[in-house]
Amino acid sequence: MKLKLYNKPLSFFQKNILILFKGTVISQLIGLIGSLVLAKIYGAEAYGAFGIFVSISAVLAIINTLQLNHAIIIAKNQHESKNLVNALFMLALILTFFWCLFLGLSSIFVEEVNSKFNIILLAIFGGLFYTYINILESDFTFSKNFKPIANAKVLTTVFNIGFQLLIYNKFKFLGLIYGNLIAIIVITLYYFIVNNGFTIKINLTLLKQSITNNRSIIKYILPSSLLNSTSINLIPILLVAFFSLKESGEYFLSIKILAAPLFLISSSVSKVYYQKSAELLINAKEKLYDLTKKLTTLNFFIMFTFIVLINTIGITLLEYLFNKNWENLRIFTLILSFLIIAKSLFNPISNIIIVLNKNYISLLFNSYLLVVNITALVIGNAFSNIIISISLLSFFGGLGYVFLLIYFLKKLKKLKNDATENIT
Repeated sequence: MKLKLYNKPLSFFQKNILILFKGTVISQLIGLIGSLVLAKIYGAEAYGAFGIFVSISAVLAIINTLQLNHAIIIAKNQHESKNLVNALFMLALILTFFWCLFLGLSSIFVEEVNSKFNIILLAIFGGLFYTYINILESDFTFSKNFKPIANAKVLTTVFNIGFQLLIYNKFKFLGLIYGNLIAIIVITLYYFIVNNGFTIKINLTLLKQSITNNRSIIKYILPSSLLNSTSINLIPILLVAFFSLKESGEYFLSIKILAAPLFLISSSVSKVYYQKSAELLINAKEKLYDLTKKLTTLNFFIMFTFIVLINTIGITLLEYLFNKNWENLRIFTLILSFLIIAKSLFNPISNIIIVLNKNYISLLFNSYLLVVNITALVIGNAFSNIIISISLLSFFGGLGYVFLLIYFLKKLKKLKNDATENIT
């Protein structure tokens, strides 16, 4: 039986979005409920520590691949794709050894190894497994095999929450970190099994050619992604330095709640849109603008509805559920809503940057974002007021995403007009 929508068979593009959407919806519902339960059990300080772990792991996951996981998706054939997968596996392992060695040497100059040191060490291993997950998801995307990705979203959420609940009594401060680490190890093993593992045999000649063909990724996308990840993930760390672990935890939970629907949309659309937009650019570039505009408009209305519900019914229920340990949750959630809505306009279609080879724009934008976030935190610290910091980074960060969307829509519209003129 064929899947149908409004009595019409679903296209390949729609089917794959639907597959990812189902997995993402289930995982996000479970994850959001589980996160709230875990937040109540562990408290704001443990959530602050978890935020630092996630932030460091996210940055390392970018460095560990040099962002060449993007090259896997746009590889010319399966042989090139697999060769890149194998090479990036080895690169990630080598870099992880280097991070551990660097941390070990640094500990010589530290009088006392404390919990912060342990969080960094755990984050290094977290970065390795997040890297492997990203590499394998890129390989599945190249093969247009989206089902394992959808399954993994549900499994990751279930395992993550399950392990974090199970070990709470033994690890009341670092339990969120240990539980997450165990979960991503299990998911990595699941991906390896589905992908039939990997080999250490690497075709160096082919690898060199792949790197040469994708040198703009290393030149522009790597520093751009690193700046973007740093600007986002540096916030929980700097909040601890400028304010407190508790306030960092409140910020991290606020972002997690608000970004849940954004992650749902982005995870469902971005990988399929990436593959489809690259295909349209070659075969039917005049259709790319309409597809992008339609997705962006739909994303906005979905996100706006979610944000309104979160800031009314949602926050009221959260305040009833939580105690005074989370008193900044309502104001943080309200202020950050503009940033999340603005991100929802562009994030799901952000791979258009790579498709159109406008990687330098990404670098410029993320440089701007890093400056905005650091400046916002410094100004807030000068006034000893975290609300000022959150307000500045939300407003100016959100404006940046809006202007970025406008820029690329204009580029796509010009592409459509040029293609239409050539056809006529």
